[in-house]
Amino acid sequence: MEDNELEIKRLQELFRGRFTFEEAQLLISHHNGDCQAAANFVLDEEPERVRNVIGTENDMWQVVTNNQIWKDLIRQGTILKQERQFACITCDNVWWRKVPNRKLVSKCVRCKIRYDAVPKEYEWGRAEFHCQFCGNVFRGFGQMGVASSPCYRCGTVCSPNAILPGRRLQGRRSRNVHSCFCRNCFNRADGPFVEETCVHPRSLHRRVVFASQQHISTGSTVDTFLTQDDLASQVSDFEPILSDIDE
Repeated sequence: MEDNELEIKRLQELFRGRFTFEEAQLLISHHNGDCQAAANFVLDEEPERVRNVIGTENDMWQVVTNNQIWKDLIRQGTILKQERQFACITCDNVWWRKVPNRKLVSKCVRCKIRYDAVPKEYEWGRAEFHCQFCGNVFRGFGQMGVASSPCYRCGTVCSPNAILPGRRLQGRRSRNVHSCFCRNCFNRADGPFVEETCVHPRSLHRRVVFASQQHISTGSTVDTFLTQDDLASQVSDFEPILSDIDE
């Protein structure tokens, strides 16, 4: 992808999709390929001057310029993103990708089909657990919403608080061996039988546990309303203090 096209797409992301590719291209060209200069122009100039440059009567971008939080982020050149899980059932491929908040879409590298992110309530993989009984914080394998893992300290059945993106974990290696109550667990714990699938790699025959939906383009990615994610300030990744790290 050419640098100029990257700048055009970046300008589109800064304004949350309120400019079409062609409109963003005209703004970038008007400022000699400088995305930040084009963004500042939109923020600082009268709406009529902006419309003259893009050559249309589009005024949807004004919802962005009228919001102080968004304006501050644009001045900083900040595109709000989140790391999400994607899963292609056809290729049995699972990956994590940092994508813009307004468009949680990624392409499978094998089949080239674009997919929506796995809903957070169905994410699976390396997980962080908080035992509600003894307060123990530990890591293991699990799926959101599925209470299947016993606390390594008191044995209380726990469900994940969050699924961790698929990067190598730092910290000391725990001596705890994965064990849960799921029907297919390779090292099933003694206790209540859980019908859901154990997501530890040694238990799975396929990588995909919950498939992403194929992305259907509507021809527009413009948000109708301001979202909680878009208005939130960026914060550093949360790194909890862990008493156990399960491998």
